[in-house]
Amino acid sequence: MANINDIAKATGFSKSTISRYLNDGSVSDKTKKKIKEAIDKLGYVPNSYARNLKKTKTNIIGIIIPNFIGYTKNTALNSINLFLKDSGYSMLISCSNDDMDEEVRIIEEMQGLNVDGIILFASNITKKHKEVLKDLDTPLVIFGQELDGFSSVIADDYEAGRLMATYIKKLKHKEISYFDVGEYDHAVGKRFKGLSDVLEGSGIKINHHHFDFTKKTAYEKAKEILDREKSTFYLGATDNIAFGIIEALREKNIKIPDDISVAGFGNYEISSITNPSLTTVDFPYDKLGRLAIESLINIIEGNKKEKIRPVKAKLMLRDSSK
Repeated sequence: MANINDIAKATGFSKSTISRYLNDGSVSDKTKKKIKEAIDKLGYVPNSYARNLKKTKTNIIGIIIPNFIGYTKNTALNSINLFLKDSGYSMLISCSNDDMDEEVRIIEEMQGLNVDGIILFASNITKKHKEVLKDLDTPLVIFGQELDGFSSVIADDYEAGRLMATYIKKLKHKEISYFDVGEYDHAVGKRFKGLSDVLEGSGIKINHHHFDFTKKTAYEKAKEILDREKSTFYLGATDNIAFGIIEALREKNIKIPDDISVAGFGNYEISSITNPSLTTVDFPYDKLGRLAIESLINIIEGNKKEKIRPVKAKLMLRDSSK
């Protein structure tokens, strides 16, 4: 028996477009004609129960995350959960394990589950994302990235990079090493852009490396790089990366900050109580989480979509740098 996947494959349209057609949503006449022809040819019979369910409010908010790694995400999720408890909604979380194709599939699945709205914790917005999102009729807020036509909640990553660079520029370091995440994460990439824009022409050499978000990778790569670079300041794109660098320095009996300074971005809960306490840039992730869910509920209730301004960052100077 044919299903929506078969119709989507036969027409070349996304499952969300097929779903919108079946539920009398906004679809062009040309698209309607092509879908109807495929339905007739394949003998597809719509499930009337599912169609009626689509018109029913579920009070469920779908949350899509790329992975379960990171203090920042958990802080934002906790803020969202606290808000929903007082609002009569429940939260449904699905993880893509950093697989962009899986993330697109989950978006379509969430719509099929008739969630009232979706918050997408995005590390990247691919062409496939854009294709499925343009057909999405479920309210959506994007956390961490920007996309025209959608509400987004973001930290001011570029300004965070500028804050850190302005601080480094005042010190006497001649060479620094920056441990970045993959190039796919455009938001985190803005931190390096802000840093490099301020340090351009300063005479400070920047060794720029792309790795991942994990402490383990930062630790392993730092041990390799310490033997071939002359940097006296190591900067992680996240606090987690900075912690990995610190472990490598300790293993080599390098004093922090007397021999090498270290800093990060994020101001994790433990960043102020590590030894040494970590110089970092603070992002109010609890506020970002609340802004995301407030914006989504606002859209669900039929109010105008809003483009939320970036939330400001704050430099936190501590014992790991000088």
